[in-house]
Amino acid sequence: MERALRSVSVLSAGVGAGHMRAAQAVAMSLGQGASPPQVHLQDVLEHATTGFRAMYRDTYVAMAANTPRLVGWLYDRADAPWAERRYARMVERLALRSWMRRLLRDPPDAIVCTHFLPASLVHHLRKRHGLRSSLTTVVTDLDVHGLWLDGACDRWCVAGTEAGEIVRRAGVPGHTVHVTGIPIAQEFRQLPTRETARRHLGIPLERPLILFSTGGCCLGPVEQTFASLQELAGQTTVVAICGHNRTAHDRLQRMVPAGMGHALRVVGLTHEMHQWMAAADLLVGKPGGLTSSEARAAGLPMVAIHPIPGQEERNLAHLLEWGAAIACHTPATLSWRIGRLLADPARMAAMRTAARASAYPDAAASVAAVVRRAADPAHAIEPAAALDSAA
Repeated sequence: MERALRSVSVLSAGVGAGHMRAAQAVAMSLGQGASPPQVHLQDVLEHATTGFRAMYRDTYVAMAANTPRLVGWLYDRADAPWAERRYARMVERLALRSWMRRLLRDPPDAIVCTHFLPASLVHHLRKRHGLRSSLTTVVTDLDVHGLWLDGACDRWCVAGTEAGEIVRRAGVPGHTVHVTGIPIAQEFRQLPTRETARRHLGIPLERPLILFSTGGCCLGPVEQTFASLQELAGQTTVVAICGHNRTAHDRLQRMVPAGMGHALRVVGLTHEMHQWMAAADLLVGKPGGLTSSEARAAGLPMVAIHPIPGQEERNLAHLLEWGAAIACHTPATLSWRIGRLLADPARMAAMRTAARASAYPDAAASVAAVVRRAADPAHAIEPAAALDSAA
């Protein structure tokens, strides 16, 4: 019989939106059911020194925007499990020293990490300072980069069978690896019908709906992409979702011709992404782990554009293999490619089927079940000696 959890900390790092969305989904699932634990959701970067926080967030975004091939090169160079990375780890621990001390003073029963930064810090506290909280690492990409494999933990939750194989082949005991999928909001577990969602959102029923997700950081040729999609307005309805980025929202809104508001819409931050995906026929956007997982849960084919070299290119490789996406490498031919796809109902149907077949809409609940099990002393494991020495 599993021991009831009293407290859980769900930790992430706010670099882009996906890691935190996964953390929110896990926290929501953990807080449900009979006698739920106290759940604390934290972005550890909010507790870091100002300089480190700016460097960690802004440097990556600037490099992805201006030198994407360098990002890809660095990503490949760093893809080594159990690498020492002594200098980087020292800087991280100094920047988050106060937060680490608070965690040691008031440790939760269990810790869940949806980013490798807090996972590395917690591993250090467990190994060097006697922290007894159980640790579950949730990988939020379809592939598993070596940065995730930084230290031993009780359970690993991964996006798919190949991701699980990567972790096992890195020396992780197989019984600690769980294929749960990437956690997404619980609204994706039971979506409304296409017609119901469209009526709710005020979208015409008779034309295809193309959803353009600009991504949390709005990287890449956003305006050129939107301009290309405008060529389809009239035969389709095009809706751009800009999230928190008010600047991108205002720029795209200015691009909408007068009198075209019925066919071209620009939406800012929304808490109804499940409704938009349920209503849509096609998603145009970057192949991030969370966005692509939500789309597959909705059975929504994807046109992947401008993937960041590294994790997004690897995500895209999986989506293409599964048949859930096509890739478009330039905005110049985007409307032409979409037009060809929409004119092929059999292919669209096959992509919808492939998307659903590779989806894990219950991923957040599955991760929550793994966390509860990890906290049970009857199921807890000692860190494998090989991993402990490597870390």
